[in-house]
Amino acid sequence: MRFFARGSTIGSISGWSMLVGVACIPSLLTYAAVDLTTISTTSGNLQGVDQNGVMSFKGVRFGQAPVGALRWAPPQPFLSSDLVNATKLGPSCLQQFADPFTEALFNNPQNAPVENEDCLFLNVWAPSDSQQGQLKSVVVWIYGGGLAFGTASLPAYDGTSIAKNQDIVVVSFNYRTNVLGFPGSKDLPLQGNNLGFLDQELAFAWVQQNIAKFGGDPEQVTIMGQSAGGESVSAALARHPQDAPFRAGILFSGSIPDQIPTPNFTPFDEFAAGVGCNQTPGAERLRCLKAIPGTTIRAFTNGPGANISFAPLVDDFTLFANNLERIRAKQTARVPIFIGHMQDDGSVFTVGQTNLTQFLNTGATATGVSADLVRSLYPGLNDSQVIAAAFRDLVFGCPASLWAAGYVQSGISSVFRYEYGAVFPDLQVFPNAGAWHSTELPELFGTFNASTATPDEVTLSATFQTVVANFVKNPNASPAPNWAKYVPGSNTQTLAKLAYQGNVELNNVVMLAQSNSVDGPCEALWDRFLDF
Repeated sequence: MRFFARGSTIGSISGWSMLVGVACIPSLLTYAAVDLTTISTTSGNLQGVDQNGVMSFKGVRFGQAPVGALRWAPPQPFLSSDLVNATKLGPSCLQQFADPFTEALFNNPQNAPVENEDCLFLNVWAPSDSQQGQLKSVVVWIYGGGLAFGTASLPAYDGTSIAKNQDIVVVSFNYRTNVLGFPGSKDLPLQGNNLGFLDQELAFAWVQQNIAKFGGDPEQVTIMGQSAGGESVSAALARHPQDAPFRAGILFSGSIPDQIPTPNFTPFDEFAAGVGCNQTPGAERLRCLKAIPGTTIRAFTNGPGANISFAPLVDDFTLFANNLERIRAKQTARVPIFIGHMQDDGSVFTVGQTNLTQFLNTGATATGVSADLVRSLYPGLNDSQVIAAAFRDLVFGCPASLWAAGYVQSGISSVFRYEYGAVFPDLQVFPNAGAWHSTELPELFGTFNASTATPDEVTLSATFQTVVANFVKNPNASPAPNWAKYVPGSNTQTLAKLAYQGNVELNNVVMLAQSNSVDGPCEALWDRFLDF
């Protein structure tokens, strides 16, 4: 299965993972007096803020501006010894939204971040005592957004709460998306197309070089992503069979199954023509495209070109076709993983869809799958519910199952698989939303809406933070009481159903189920489109 085209039934929203606007409100933290603090890094002498027990450094440039001659070029490290004001989030990379609904849900519409092609900035949050005593564990956050949009500059991804409550160091960063990050261009070398993944690698390298200055341990780094961010984690796992710049991976609702290796250059050709560069692909066309203003690119990709989808190319460097085979052959990073999906991951992507046959014929699967067969996999559900469940399984649940099983089969014992089922009234922002794609994130970051959250939501936030931080601190131990290491199949109960039936305390948040309790449709049908 490929990264789905955003113009298809799945692709218009596959991999979304920005946080709902209603959750982008600061949470329960109270603030004390602000002190300035300075830390020397390869990016300069960063002057950040020390407040309420947390040091924060925002808008730290880690890559040179990818503009002009460096547009569509691999990222170049930024080095400086200057004094740098690191108190304000940097701009987002240029975003691409398929429709207003997407942008309204996932781009903090009350106060959308400023966008700029010059966007390779990162942020660090660390407990105020981090530079004293033993180095702390580190988590590096990778946002989602279908590799079309997304930013580390949302209030929803503020790392203050996790750093303060869990005594770990938190890093987030921007990477290029859409046509600027994953162009799919014949004008570039094949291994120079997946620029967003190269941006991620540069950020990982920055962490290795600098995180000890913040009290973080470079040997205790976990990379964590959701949706396209989870896919990014899986891509990093696949390309680092040895000497990985991390010791564990967390994949929330996102992992890359097998890919069709044939490159698709059509979207970039359509884009080039759309902005007026009609030369034959090559150096002359690339010169023309590099001269186009970024504002023109942004206007085209969010206007006439909104449904043109830009996706990574299989280059056997940053992305591979045979990911599941690589896992089983021990050719991926040999590290513990924390992996799973949401009970209702598909609901936001299928709002208003009622025609199952149309859904199946417009991008959900390969041709030839009958509606009756799919209905039989989801007994008791109406067609709208079947569509949402099928989307969830095909895009999120079944890939997680294959990755988790593959890692166990390859000899990695520390695999923790989950399905998250918490449903809260203030997050039900569209009909039949349920535990929908991305609604674990306000709990994880502690950025839920404090004015509307129920007491159970507040409790679950603390619980979920603790569960994730426990894995970050020791990825070889159970992250929650009674959470067994994953063993695929029907003979064991090792799949953790998180926050089901109102269970939000640390001692009951895990409800173990048979390992294949959610995998029936995967094994019966969907895996054939994912594992080839």
